[in-house]
Amino acid sequence: MLYRDICRVLSHYLIYLAVLLTIPLGVSLYYEYYLPPEQHLQPHSTKAFIFTIIITLLISAIFRKIGKKSSGKLFRREALALVVFIWFITALIGGLPFYFSKTLNNPVDAYFEAMSGLTTTGASVMHPKNYEEDSQLEKPYFKSIDGPYNNEYFFYGTIEPVRNAEGKIVYSGIEAVGKGLLFWRSFMQWLGGMGIVVLFVAVLPTLGIGSKTLFNTEVPGPIKESLTPRIKETANWLWRLYLAFTILEIILLMVTNRSIDLFEATTITFSTLSTGGFCIKNSSIGYFNNAYTEMVVMIFMLIGSINFALYFYLIKRKFSKLRDPELTTYLKIIFLSSIFVSFMLINSPKILLNGEEGIFNSLDAFRHGFFQVISAQTSTGFATANFNRWPLVCQTLMLIVMFIGGMAGSTGGGIKVIRFYMATKIIYYKIESIFRPDTIKPCDAGRAHISDKMASTVLSFMLIVFMLTALGSFLLILDGVGPETSLSINACMINNIGIAFRMAGPTESFAFLSNFSKIISSIWMVFGRLEVFAVMIIFLPSFWKKY
Repeated sequence: MLYRDICRVLSHYLIYLAVLLTIPLGVSLYYEYYLPPEQHLQPHSTKAFIFTIIITLLISAIFRKIGKKSSGKLFRREALALVVFIWFITALIGGLPFYFSKTLNNPVDAYFEAMSGLTTTGASVMHPKNYEEDSQLEKPYFKSIDGPYNNEYFFYGTIEPVRNAEGKIVYSGIEAVGKGLLFWRSFMQWLGGMGIVVLFVAVLPTLGIGSKTLFNTEVPGPIKESLTPRIKETANWLWRLYLAFTILEIILLMVTNRSIDLFEATTITFSTLSTGGFCIKNSSIGYFNNAYTEMVVMIFMLIGSINFALYFYLIKRKFSKLRDPELTTYLKIIFLSSIFVSFMLINSPKILLNGEEGIFNSLDAFRHGFFQVISAQTSTGFATANFNRWPLVCQTLMLIVMFIGGMAGSTGGGIKVIRFYMATKIIYYKIESIFRPDTIKPCDAGRAHISDKMASTVLSFMLIVFMLTALGSFLLILDGVGPETSLSINACMINNIGIAFRMAGPTESFAFLSNFSKIISSIWMVFGRLEVFAVMIIFLPSFWKKY
């Protein structure tokens, strides 16, 4: 293992990360020194970002010194290790502003929040602190989940409320967090959506053969499409498309809903197109209670979860490549699932996150049914309604589509539609070969031939995901989390979804988890974002042996 070469590249990467940190720093400076104090009552985080940038540059200098005598080449093994290192180090640095600003006093919470942002999971530990009304002493939450398994939870909130001069709480939970940190939180999702490593490849001078490995390790899916002959040019094209969609959504959000300002539109867009799901409001997208806003968000959740290569082919007028079976299958699944859930919601109890209650009529059932199913399958995790109270069959279907996820080459999470499509073809081919053993018939998935090697890789990947889900659920149950909550949390983490059920439902957070469960969940997020093989390979002793 060429450790000096890894350190050399890490030193370059950390400089770019420090430059990116100046953007939320600028936002913090604006709200602290430009706006009148009464327009931003939340704590400021300018110093926290300055300290983080200094530490990032110092670490970069250390890596630079270690890698001074490197060979200047990056081979496959080093590239694989580098991608995993980058994600864990970036989450560590990304969590520092939360910790330095004392927004999150527990370093594990800060790391969890940053990792959730970078992997576009969208699971948050930001939960309002609970106080006695008279003495204003902090008290724990006590919550009980009823059902086949009764579970009780004691935990403390994480976010200090913002009070006015009279001591009355004016902001609590996520809304009590400073604008600079909220921007950074969503910006991390935007960076992680297309991929921080892909961005790094796009801006860094050539890394040799390691560039392709870096790119392919981070881009999800069993089939890696290079849009152009050079990886650097492909990365540039992907980021241009991503930026164009970002600008378009910001404009549409502000045009269709005049009550949304630029800050809100930008942070929502960052979390939508990246299919991340962080929101700057306690009640998520349900806060706005606007059908046009929800429509724009739904459209761009779908845009983010579709293979970006298809947009490139559309621009280049390569229309023949748009006949993609994965796209057709994906749209069918998401449409039929949304229709089913919507019909099941009609005349069922309606509890929206904005506080509205009643009975679902046909219009509201389709509005919220489509939104939540699209949010679940695209792995975004936005919410408008308390789906914890929906019919069990609706919750079960949402859990299923969470595992299916979006398309390969998208910002969406999940196992990916193409893998389920290929698995179906493989199973059909195997069954047919039992009663027609002499028939020679190719096993194809659209334009791609499914070789024995690819079939083995796809089925192994799916098996590992299900095994990790089972193992993660076991570990959380061992830590005192209820079975239903544990299963949904692991589905959330391994698929980078951000929403779960029962104790981790849409009206709650993940603050109730212990440090052990948060660390396990953080690791599972990386498994889901980088696709399990890339992370598991670093646990092999043979991987670290000398050449």
